Amino acid sequence: MSNTSKGTAYEKFVQGLYQTLHDAEGFEEVKVEHNIELTGKSGCAHQIDVYWEFKIAGQTYRTAIECKAFDSSVPIGRIRDFHGVLIDVPGLQGIFVSLFGYQSGAKRYADHYGITLKEARTPTEDDWDGRVENIHIRFFVITPEITAIRPDVTSAYRATLKPDEQVEAPFGGTTHEAFIVDGQDNYVASVEDIRQSLPASTTPAVGLEHTVPFPGGFLKSSNGLRIPLDSVTVRYDVNVEVEHADILGAHVAKAIMKDVKTGDITFFDRNGGVRPVSR
Repeated sequence: MSNTSKGTAYEKFVQGLYQTLHDAEGFEEVKVEHNIELTGKSGCAHQIDVYWEFKIAGQTYRTAIECKAFDSSVPIGRIRDFHGVLIDVPGLQGIFVSLFGYQSGAKRYADHYGITLKEARTPTEDDWDGRVENIHIRFFVITPEITAIRPDVTSAYRATLKPDEQVEAPFGGTTHEAFIVDGQDNYVASVEDIRQSLPASTTPAVGLEHTVPFPGGFLKSSNGLRIPLDSVTVRYDVNVEVEHADILGAHVAKAIMKDVKTGDITFFDRNGGVRPVSR
């Protein structure tokens, strides 16, 4: 890539970052422009790499950005040249953005004349030093599967049964329909509610048993009977599937921007998100 092409690409990169900043701060109506021309008091035309303006209470605020994708730090001469443009164009605020920082004289000059210095680039390995770059996530998909349900009827109801008579639960699989109701036939729980309440861990298991209390509850049978319950005892298996996901910093991070004076760093992700990064 030629120096001209590299410079143009960097200007558009910076333009995109500032448009993202404006959008994130709620100023979507502000259009950040690239490569415009402004005429100064001298009558001279000045090429501006990145520019935006907006009005508040009838006052227009204008900002010009000079971008340099040098392979080394920016010298004082480049800051002085940019300062000349800011003097010639009335009401123009200035920001200088570079790829590899600034020489000490450039920093002193910019600080004295109120020119904001920024560094903007895609993240490097050094930027991740002391921070988490990659995250590995392990998901456990834990699924209890009910194999049998035994209604534990009240002692009073059991006394009405024949010695060998059993109460069978109308269980044909997982369902969200009412399975347990109260004395007024109001919904209390379904088979799915019971399933989700079953204790389970990340270890697969077979033939577990758990009792869920339902004092004052009634089993709603398929023939319309309501059978008084103390509890429901469930036999179940636990199936566990393990899934993995990697969040790679290089895939998430789009750019970082550093304020040279304050050291504050702003992180840009590839989904248009913007957030400060602690130093």
